[in-house]
Amino acid sequence: VGWMLPLVGIPASIAAMAGAAVGLALFGPGVLSAISAVTVQYLAFNLFHFDGLADTADALGVTGDAERRREALKDPRLGSFGVFAAVLTLSARIAALATVLGTGALAWACLALAPAAGRLSALIAAWLAPPSDGSGLGSILSGAKPAAGVAGFVSAASPAALLAGLAYGALGAALAIPLGAAAALLGALPVALWYRKTFGAVSGDALGAAVELGELAVLLFAAAVAA
Repeated sequence: VGWMLPLVGIPASIAAMAGAAVGLALFGPGVLSAISAVTVQYLAFNLFHFDGLADTADALGVTGDAERRREALKDPRLGSFGVFAAVLTLSARIAALATVLGTGALAWACLALAPAAGRLSALIAAWLAPPSDGSGLGSILSGAKPAAGVAGFVSAASPAALLAGLAYGALGAALAIPLGAAAALLGALPVALWYRKTFGAVSGDALGAAVELGELAVLLFAAAVAA
């Protein structure tokens, strides 16, 4: 079942596209349209992932042993490190989208690819570090076969490849999926390695952080291309 996680990126990308379309219709390209896209996607899909990223940042900022860091993960209150990470990543996401929106097919390819890549990032994190216990999403994902997970990602990212083809021809279509996979790996590696070194396993917060960082990597790359 875990290999299907990247397919959740399809409805998530539809939500982001819907928000972007509304924003573009009301405000034209820019920050307000980017905020519209982010708002719809987060309310529908990403707020739990965002919470995992903030909790991870709080645990990262704690000085002390693994137990103190685990307490920070479980604390429902948000600390300064969590606030900083939340503001920084959300600002970067909005700025990247504001740069990309208005570029035509590239913008829609970016919106389609990022959610699929983010969820592949969570899969990779679960493969790189064992789950914290024998139950929960981490256990389900770690048990997914890599070949099946990659196939799920390719299926979820295929619409993005088609849109990238409209923007950049055959080269864009050919590069979209590999670049999405590379972004997913960039999002997963620091999370999985830190959790494995600190706790010996990944948790739900780790998977949420991986989703957020994998998506952000796609958006930042697209913004660089657009700029």
